[in-house]
Amino acid sequence: MAALRIASGLLLLSLPFLGVASCGGGEEPAPTGSVPKSAAEGEAGEAAPQVEIPMVQYQWDPMAGDESIPAAMGGPGFTGEGWDTNMEFLAIGSADAVKGGTMRRYTTDWPATLRQHGKDWNSSINYMVNDLCYESLLMPHPSTLEYIPRLATHWKISEDRSVYTFRINPAARWSDGSEVTANDVVASWKLRMDPKCLDPSSMGTYGKLDEPVAVSKYIVEVKCNQPNWRNFLYFSGMGIFPAAEVSIPGDEYLDKFQNAYTANSGPYIVPPEGIVMGASIELQRREDWWDIDNPAWTGMYNIDTYKYDIVLDPNLAFEKVKKGELDYYLVPRAQWWAQDIPTLDQVERGLLVMRKFYTDAPTGTSGIAINTQRAPLDDLRMRQVLQALYDRELFIDKLYYNEYEPLQSYYQGGTYQNQDNELFEYDPYLAEDLLIEMGYTEKDNEGYLVRDGQRLSFSLTYSSTFTQNLTIFQENCKDAGIEIELKYETPAARWKTMRQKKFDLTSTAWGALVFPNPETSFHGKYADQVDNNNVTSFSDPRVDELCTAYDEEYDVEVRREIIREIDGIIYGQMPYVLGWYNPAQRMLFWNKFSMPEWGGYRTADYDALHYVWWVDPAKEAALEAALKDPAAKMEAGSRENRFWKHWAKSQG
Repeated sequence: MAALRIASGLLLLSLPFLGVASCGGGEEPAPTGSVPKSAAEGEAGEAAPQVEIPMVQYQWDPMAGDESIPAAMGGPGFTGEGWDTNMEFLAIGSADAVKGGTMRRYTTDWPATLRQHGKDWNSSINYMVNDLCYESLLMPHPSTLEYIPRLATHWKISEDRSVYTFRINPAARWSDGSEVTANDVVASWKLRMDPKCLDPSSMGTYGKLDEPVAVSKYIVEVKCNQPNWRNFLYFSGMGIFPAAEVSIPGDEYLDKFQNAYTANSGPYIVPPEGIVMGASIELQRREDWWDIDNPAWTGMYNIDTYKYDIVLDPNLAFEKVKKGELDYYLVPRAQWWAQDIPTLDQVERGLLVMRKFYTDAPTGTSGIAINTQRAPLDDLRMRQVLQALYDRELFIDKLYYNEYEPLQSYYQGGTYQNQDNELFEYDPYLAEDLLIEMGYTEKDNEGYLVRDGQRLSFSLTYSSTFTQNLTIFQENCKDAGIEIELKYETPAARWKTMRQKKFDLTSTAWGALVFPNPETSFHGKYADQVDNNNVTSFSDPRVDELCTAYDEEYDVEVRREIIREIDGIIYGQMPYVLGWYNPAQRMLFWNKFSMPEWGGYRTADYDALHYVWWVDPAKEAALEAALKDPAAKMEAGSRENRFWKHWAKSQG
């Protein structure tokens, strides 16, 4: 299971901002594993019993495997001496969990493909299938971010950090019963490097590594051709496919698996009957998963069936949740959360639970991207003017019910944020002073500032249907003498013009990664190029130097300091008019689920929170009874879970 999003780009998506991103994540040292119980329940500052996260042991059989393979080559008798591993770590799930039940979710569109690689494979459904059905060699622990075993029990990094070696668990099996071997890893890399798969991003990521070598049936080795610590992250986190099915030309792979899956090694499977084209997809928990009895995964993979329905309209999905046709829903609108949902009969009776989960899921960047190639936007003072006229405090208070907080970093929250960044506040007087300093002292007959005969005017493209904040910003700018032309574009059109850098200002929001990758969004080599994530054409020599140093640095603490310095530089140069973020995952779900005290993974967003939940038989029975009795009530529990925020503080 790839528990963390570790794609090669820093910024994953561009959407009209709905405030659904959560707080930023970062790498942490090994934890103590406890916080006050009250912290998990959202009651800050009270003395209470401790909530302990127990340690678990990863178990493996050193005598497993093909007897014809010597122990030194990973076969029976392999000891792991001289190798790295991590056999004891914080529990991810709860020992109280039980197996069974169903969770019904939705997505707004049928995916362009069901393939797990190649053209158009990126979709929310495919990410979930990848998480639960396909395994990688290793995975970062979702709470501590230390590497832990998956298909591989042990690993090595050469002294010069150019060669990575992995020993595959001989017990690992595909869903068809065949062994997982080093050849499968080689074939999985080759597939990702096949240009006929039409996935240049994948080729860029895995092209920093030479073709892996199957040293033996159970040992695979790969050499880096470019120094970068992320090479280990990406290769060890690459979903492994069976060589028997993917050792074909890329174009054949695209066609053969357009709406089908290969055999997989993970705890879930999508059976052929689970695919109803254009309507739904079902994932089924496997009773024959090769690692099902490993105590390392206690309390994980609990729900028997995940069913994704296609619901084109999020408003309709909200109605389906209220009717009980969906079980789990991310609430995208602050007004719904603050005003509408608390008054629902199902919520008042505790049948439908509303709860905020304050995790350390990485926070993206939202606001208004500035094309710094266009004068006068190339002048820092003009960018400062625009930020000073963006009244975030008003927006958050009057439009968003104080559900959000202003961004103060490009790596908000967690351990990467530069804590010295001072909050940019609404300040029309500062804007006026800066405009005068820039020579804007005269106005035309419509009240707009002019300089050298040119009106101070910018177009601002957007694709969201909610534009009150942009309208207020437009009025604030008008009062200051700046003309803002609001220009609606379809999401696809706005994405294209932004990537082509054919805009002045554009309202946008980006996702983020648990492990930052500043190069793709802020390196100067992309400033004069189109079709990349550096849409603002940001360029700074020191940031370029730091990006190189960051890529080559394996020490976690040093990498943190590098990102903090990068953050401070970017923040000061203002390539975006920064907006706001949601510090929590606002979830609405039917009261049949139980979960660990910690709610979910520390780095989880709403898509992955439920990976450690379970359908509680007692709750499910009580819910069914309450649905038949209008007077019945259930205990809904706290409306907040702040476990991970307090945990992070306890780690220093």
